[in-house]
Amino acid sequence: MVPNDWEIKRLDEIARVTSGGTPSRSKVEYWQNGTIPWVTTSEVQFNTITKSAEFITLEGLNNSSAKLFEPNTLLIAMYGQGKTRGQVAKLGIQACTNQACAAIILNDNNNSDYFFYYLSNLYEALRDLSNDGSQKNLSSGIIKSLFVHIPPIKEQQKIAEILSTWDKAITSTEKLIVNSEQQKKALMQQLLTGKKRLLDENGVRFSGEWKRTQLKTFLTESTLRNKNSNIKRVLSITNHSGFILPEEQFSKRVASNNVENYKVVKNGQFGYNPSRLNVGSFGRLDQYKDGILSPMYVIFNVDASKVHSDYFLFWMGSGEANQRIKNSTQGSVRESVGFDALCAIPFNLPSTFEQEKIAEVLSNADREIELLKAKLEHLKQEKKALMQQLLTGKRRVVIN
Repeated sequence: MVPNDWEIKRLDEIARVTSGGTPSRSKVEYWQNGTIPWVTTSEVQFNTITKSAEFITLEGLNNSSAKLFEPNTLLIAMYGQGKTRGQVAKLGIQACTNQACAAIILNDNNNSDYFFYYLSNLYEALRDLSNDGSQKNLSSGIIKSLFVHIPPIKEQQKIAEILSTWDKAITSTEKLIVNSEQQKKALMQQLLTGKKRLLDENGVRFSGEWKRTQLKTFLTESTLRNKNSNIKRVLSITNHSGFILPEEQFSKRVASNNVENYKVVKNGQFGYNPSRLNVGSFGRLDQYKDGILSPMYVIFNVDASKVHSDYFLFWMGSGEANQRIKNSTQGSVRESVGFDALCAIPFNLPSTFEQEKIAEVLSNADREIELLKAKLEHLKQEKKALMQQLLTGKRRVVIN
């Protein structure tokens, strides 16, 4: 049910639906020094497209099925990898597209911003409508036959205006997150190398040389095995999230039937994948009491009397640590970092008091980023709920 003054029509009743094309790659003159933007589905990401990665020439346009579309043309990705299929974009420039993009040119008296939001809201439904096959795709026929809700033009404009306000808030928060993450990265570079020294509890700046040592002075390996299979929680370690349940990444539990030889990791212990430490496959177990890992992982303890656990965690995520890990694998074909190789890595050790202060500052930066991420997620959920109400007419807008 929609409001009495709304209409329901097929999309091809209110728009021309077509698609683009790809000039022959073998014809250099179709691509070289091209000036006409040529958009592919990888650039269709619920966005307004104002630039493209590739360009074609006028000769390429005239000798292919590519078409030149005007600004405000809506695009739907009909096929593409991962989550691409079903995503929507609006052209902010004059551009061509490849054949995987459906181009929707609305008739007069329809607002492109409203229909951008409307079609974006159909993302999951569009994916469900995809043709069956080895690779599920949308087709221009499916898109043409979509039934859409059409409010009066002024209401379309008002709905689009309201939703664009939420988009601005979301974009602003995303920029704040990026800036905060960059600031934290710069702060880590300064604090974890001693280039910038903090003030102690008396307001006096820390001074003095840091002790030059190696990681072996405070790391000890843990080789405890899961005998009798008492622990059932199987974990893995990812590049950016540390310890996770495998089903969170792979949608299924990944483990051998017999887990007696799996290594036990306890809360507060560190672990890493020797063959992927150079790309950040490292973490500290914080979220569970214990768990088990494939025997290929390395588990170790940090001597808390010498190194603050949080400080070490931040250091392992720093550019300096990454460079030293890479240096330790030079000449190695597999670039694997065993525990002995890790222990041999040089380390400049501040006093425990300075470590605590550095960890405190960086933890505060992390908390600020997490708060911004929570705010971003809240804004996205509120916008989603608002779209559901406004685009169905369940909630009406006031027209001045």
